[in-house]
Amino acid sequence: MTLQNYLSYFDEMVKPTESLFRLVPSDKIDWKPTENSLSLGQQMAHMAGALEVYGRGIATGDWGFTSMRERFVKNRHTPSVAIEEAVKVLNGNYGEFKRLVDSLTEEEFNTGEIETPQLGGRAPRWRIAMLAVEHHVNHKAELFMCLKFLGVRVNTGHLYRG
Repeated sequence: MTLQNYLSYFDEMVKPTESLFRLVPSDKIDWKPTENSLSLGQQMAHMAGALEVYGRGIATGDWGFTSMRERFVKNRHTPSVAIEEAVKVLNGNYGEFKRLVDSLTEEEFNTGEIETPQLGGRAPRWRIAMLAVEHHVNHKAELFMCLKFLGVRVNTGHLYRG
């Protein structure tokens, strides 16, 4: 996969996220499906924030944390954001993600390795780039299901077309 193929694919996966955020009822920002879950506002903040973390990590190897336990604890304290703020951060951080990752050469992207807390050691840079897509898509599906639980009319187009 070329770097440009990857970025184009990730564009397709991120594109519907803004419209999914906009489906969150403003009076349900603090709703969570279980006591130990993130609220919808925290979930949106996490999804938007993770794009910058992954971009920096993939491009430079600097994750801003050294263990997944450290990251999980930090995630539990993610501040809740309102819809417009979530959209703003999403778009800004995804722009930064693309800028950082697009600064890599094809060789760095396809054959380089970086330290990664997510997989517990060194891993191919392209694999961690795919993990960034997987992470985003998993949380997008989680948000989609939360909206269904709340009775919001959603369909698979909200996941894939925006």
